[in-house]
Amino acid sequence: MSSPAGHYSASVVSGSLVFTSGVLPIVNRETKETPKTIEEQVQLVLSTIEKIIGEHGLSRTDIIKTTAYISNGDNWGTVNQEYAKFFGEHKPARSIIPVSELHFGALIEVEAIAQLP
Repeated sequence: MSSPAGHYSASVVSGSLVFTSGVLPIVNRETKETPKTIEEQVQLVLSTIEKIIGEHGLSRTDIIKTTAYISNGDNWGTVNQEYAKFFGEHKPARSIIPVSELHFGALIEVEAIAQLP
């Protein structure tokens, strides 16, 4: 995984928990390109989070809490649908927070907390 662009860590371990920073749906770090649809953006951020926690030997089923920031409250249902596809039967605690805008025009940003064994 590449290093973050700013002054932060992609993830930090504290005790038995792994905290990720917020993940934006950036396809190309140089151009800041994001996928066009909310569906693609949700899948990209969740798969990126899985890669980040994978560096600690974890997978999506180890995620215990997520916080999603969405720039359009009308996307709530679609976000929920894509989230359910990604997690399947696993249901972490979750918050979805509508915000006025996100960096680079992204439609979603997600952070997660995962549990180490």
